[in-house]
Amino acid sequence: MSTHTVAGSKIFVSAALPTTMDSTGFAALTWAEVGEVTDIGSVLGRAYNTATHAPIGAQQQTQKKASYTLSNAEFVCGWDEVDAGQIIINTGAKSYDIYAFKLLKQDGTIRYFTAQVMQYVENNGTVDNIVQGAFTLLRQTDSITGA
Repeated sequence: MSTHTVAGSKIFVSAALPTTMDSTGFAALTWAEVGEVTDIGSVLGRAYNTATHAPIGAQQQTQKKASYTLSNAEFVCGWDEVDAGQIIINTGAKSYDIYAFKLLKQDGTIRYFTAQVMQYVENNGTVDNIVQGAFTLLRQTDSITGA
């Protein structure tokens, strides 16, 4: 069976960028695990825009697949101000720097990518909630599958 759950998956961050944008370059980095992650966002895929051509001499408009953006990756974690990975995420949210990320999936698949941290916010909730952190990553590169 090729399907699997998310249980056991982990997300890592590095303040350094790889010297080469391939799995070897990413694997050479020093990583900090982002602790207490409860929800992992999309780190693979593109969203394409549509280009429309509407000549006035024809009633039909022509549409073509055009440029694309990389999806934002939304994550949720238990708020932990002393977690090494969350400290880097918090630092990234306050800067314009680009960071390297590694998603280790349950089946051992690794996805590497770079991103800016767009937000890192504390969500308190109600009396029966664990205080959570939510962070959004604006991906800068397509994800690379590593070994």
